[in-house]
Amino acid sequence: MYKFLIIFLFFVSCTNMKEVSLYEHEIEQTEGINGFTSIEIFSKGGTDEVWGNKDEECNPFSFSSLDASIDYTFVSQSSEKLEDTIKVDIKYDLPVVKVKDKKGIEKNSLHIKTDKPPTCEWIGMGIGWDGWQGKDLSAIISNAAIEFMARVDGDPIYNIPIVFILEDYSANQCFATAGYLGIEGGKVTKKWTRVIVPLPTFSYQTNNIDLTNIKQLLLQCYDKVDIYIDDIKIIPHEHNYKKISSSLSVKETSLPINIFSEELNSAWGISNDYCGNIKLSSDLNYTSGKFIDIDIDKNKCNWKEFGISWNDWLYTDLSSSIYGVYLEFDIKLDEYQDTKISIEDYNGKKMKIDLAKYINKAKNDKWQKIRIPMKKFPIRESAIDLKRIKNIIFTFGDKAKLKIDNIKLTN
Repeated sequence: MYKFLIIFLFFVSCTNMKEVSLYEHEIEQTEGINGFTSIEIFSKGGTDEVWGNKDEECNPFSFSSLDASIDYTFVSQSSEKLEDTIKVDIKYDLPVVKVKDKKGIEKNSLHIKTDKPPTCEWIGMGIGWDGWQGKDLSAIISNAAIEFMARVDGDPIYNIPIVFILEDYSANQCFATAGYLGIEGGKVTKKWTRVIVPLPTFSYQTNNIDLTNIKQLLLQCYDKVDIYIDDIKIIPHEHNYKKISSSLSVKETSLPINIFSEELNSAWGISNDYCGNIKLSSDLNYTSGKFIDIDIDKNKCNWKEFGISWNDWLYTDLSSSIYGVYLEFDIKLDEYQDTKISIEDYNGKKMKIDLAKYINKAKNDKWQKIRIPMKKFPIRESAIDLKRIKNIIFTFGDKAKLKIDNIKLTN
């Protein structure tokens, strides 16, 4: 009987051990993405994983009590209605209190704000998530994305002027930006908005970075910005666009390059969604088909720019063909105001030119052809990467009224 009891306990203990082993194996196979478990980059502050520039003037980062799980739009509207209905004329004589300690602020989200002082060489912050340990992204780089929630206090924004940088433990880096296509609804508003930065869009193919030993995520501001960011994480994601090629070249042999003539496949800012002040139109008196119709009225809408990627958001290499190439387009002026044309790279750097130097304002009742040498753009001063061109941007004055057609690069 005693021997039977020992044998029975032995089999029971073996059975229990087998169940635990299978259970642990099942968790290991299902959690994370392809076995990658360091998926949460930021959800709440409080550790040394989050840091900002030591120079206070160049540090855009602070913590905010705002939380992406709360819809503040409803709260704001309710407060405004309450203020309209309850107006009490009471005066209080209270002493002035100086708040010295801000440690009481809940660290629910990141507040990134900068006016981009010209004295700052680098404006940004970093997150060494998962306790600063080395993260192996090599197995998920093709089928995952960085996702975060974003919101602003004021008018909607259609572009997030932040470069997202992955850095390994040898200080090598690769870059990506939050493109228009990655912003849910095309704009960031007072409501929390979902933003996606696919991992395949990072420049890991052209930059010598060790994807098996990632140290941190850096956020570098390349323009003025005031935005809240929360719930940064890595999610499964299929990037439904062509693989970004580092060797995509636009050479003289392929000129002219059509940027716009009739249709727009890869553009932002040209739509009724942007209050209809920049849109595609046609006219019975105009025989060349559709054109871009610009009618800016700041009193009605503050939107006054558009951008076009002529290679479907792939990198465009203009480094070998910038000289001897012209930016050419047709224009009809009804009311000319300050107009700037910019070429932007995937680091957010822009080389900008003033249209006033090349336009004939005396012929504002007819279509005229504009021809701008690309070498006249401030290439060196802007430090733009001509091998990684993203799009061309047109920005207009507060009351501009004009039409643009047949935008191309030609020799």
